[in-house]
Amino acid sequence: MIGTVRECHAEATGITDPLDAILAEHQRQIALLDALKALLERLEEHSAAAEAKVLLRYLAEDLPLHMADEEEDLFPRLERRCRPEHGIRGILDQLSREHDLDSDLSAFLIEDLTRVADGLGLAHLTRLSLNASAFAETHRRHLDWENRVVLPLARELLGAEDLAAIGAGMTRRRGSRKS
Repeated sequence: MIGTVRECHAEATGITDPLDAILAEHQRQIALLDALKALLERLEEHSAAAEAKVLLRYLAEDLPLHMADEEEDLFPRLERRCRPEHGIRGILDQLSREHDLDSDLSAFLIEDLTRVADGLGLAHLTRLSLNASAFAETHRRHLDWENRVVLPLARELLGAEDLAAIGAGMTRRRGSRKS
């Protein structure tokens, strides 16, 4: 499972189908949630530090990129193409609030996982467990909404120009990370 998360580190390659890339990222996030749960069950094992480092990289680098892909490119373009009867504005507003919550919870997870990665003990194992559970619960629900509602609507309404612009934004963000 941790290998799936390790493989998901986003690279600056030309993204030709951004909606497929976003869906693939969602699948990686599910693997991340599963790996996080598995790590909590074996924090005392020798491999915990290495696994925590992989999860840290994802939470600190790739998840913010993914949220920016949606907030800066996908959501605004989709909102412009939707009609009021699609009811997407409220959904996108809720998903944006959930991105904020994910960022907040990620900060706590990053702090605790850094200690695990560095081989240090946790002062509050309960805090890590509660934050990981909250993050997993809200994030799974969030991904379900995006996969069942947002992405199918985007496939229906976004044109080639929209998709090219979204892909260019995704590629640019990943390229700027290497600078």
